[in-house]
Formats: sequence, structure tokens, C-alpha cells
Amino acid sequence: MVPAASLPGAEAGGEDPAPPDSGRDLWAAEPDADDAFVPPWWVGYDTLLAVVAFVALFRFWGLGPAIGAITVISLLSGVLRVRSGVGVGKLLPLVTIGVVARGVVGILTDNDDIYFGIGIGYKFAIAAALMLSAPLKLNPATDLVARTLGLPALVCSHEAYRSAVDRIIVVFGLLLGAAAGFDIWFLGVTDPDEYVLFRYLINWPLYVGFTTLSLLFLSRRLGRIPGFPGLMNLLEQQAEARTAARKRR
Repeated sequence: MVPAASLPGAEAGGEDPAPPDSGRDLWAAEPDADDAFVPPWWVGYDTLLAVVAFVALFRFWGLGPAIGAITVISLLSGVLRVRSGVGVGKLLPLVTIGVVARGVVGILTDNDDIYFGIGIGYKFAIAAALMLSAPLKLNPATDLVARTLGLPALVCSHEAYRSAVDRIIVVFGLLLGAAAGFDIWFLGVTDPDEYVLFRYLINWPLYVGFTTLSLLFLSRRLGRIPGFPGLMNLLEQQAEARTAARKRR
């Protein structure tokens, strides 16, 4: 006969040991400091620099130098973003060719309608690709959002997360298409420097508002995952864990 004390769960007093707090273990595991993606501080300022350079050079030297400046800044920004883990990754060569070709055409033609028209065409193409990516299960934002927010694999594999990001990316595609349509009208009623400056001033709060609403929507959808502590709680846990991991290094 096997002694009762050797049976699984048989402890002194005949009580089973308390089960582990599985919910806490699943969500509160401390990640390595590099697990979650943190964009460099300068992301966003590079776009502002390009806008300022275009406006200044257009006012003093004309359209050609302004296009040349914004093209060079865009190329350098793209390379630095990819090296920092931000941006298009393996699509960098294709994007680089597009930026250079657009800049060369704009400088040779010295025509702002052609230069900005190419950019508007890019925007329409990207909008269409984003709206088609979710139905085709090719959503490029699924992994990017997870890395940016530091979400664990258990969340990323859940249907609630994937369906939420699919909806967000489709809405973003619609927003991008609407913005491209607005650009067509706005380009016809403004000078090139005003078009670049005011489009930036309009787009910035628009995309900030979209990001805020997207996070609220994502937080509500993730609430459907059993045991999930909430997006804000998880982000706080991730931030504390990364800080602690950095201090240990």
C-alpha cells in the first residue's frame, strides 16, 4: 500500500495545497526590457523637421530646393526609423525608390501638382491595401501593435485581439482615403508651402484622436478575454517590469 503522505496533494492535515494564482502568472510575468517595442524619442519630430525645411526653402529658394530638402530628410528618417525598429522594415528599398523617384520627378518638372499628386496617389494605394489586408488575413498591424504595447502571446493569439486590430486597420484605411480626398481639394486652393504646413497641422490632431479612440476600443474588446486585467493595468505592469529589468543591467 502506498503511504497516504506520498499521494499527490496529500499534505499534513489532509488539505490540498492552494492552487497557483494562474491569472496573475499569465499576465504579470516580467518580460525582458527589450520584449516590448519603445519608439525613439525623435519619432514625430523628424516629420516636423521635414515640414519646416520645405516651408523655409520654398519661401527663399523655390520649389526645387524645397523638394530636394524634404526628400533627403525623408530618406534619412526612413533609414533611421528602420534601424530603430520603426517603419517599413523589409519594404525599405521599395519605399526608398518611391521617395527618390517622386523627388526627382518633382524637381525636373518643377510642378507642385505633379509632386504632391504622386504622394496623394501613394496615400490612396496604402488606404486600399489596408482595407483589403484584414479580410485577406494579411493585417500588418497585428504584430506591430502587440510589440508596441508589449502584449503577451496569450493576448495576441486571442480572437478578440485579432478581430479588434482588423477593425482598427480597416477604419484607418478609410480615414487615410478620406484624408487623401481632402488633400486633392486642399492642394487646389493653397500654395505649396501652405499645403505642407496646414496639412501637417490638420493631420496631427486627427491621427492623435484616432490613436486614442483605437486604444479605447481595443481595451474594451480585450476585456472579453477571461482573466485579462485590463489594458491600462497591463501597460503599467509592462512599464514597471521594463524599468526593473533596465535597472538590473
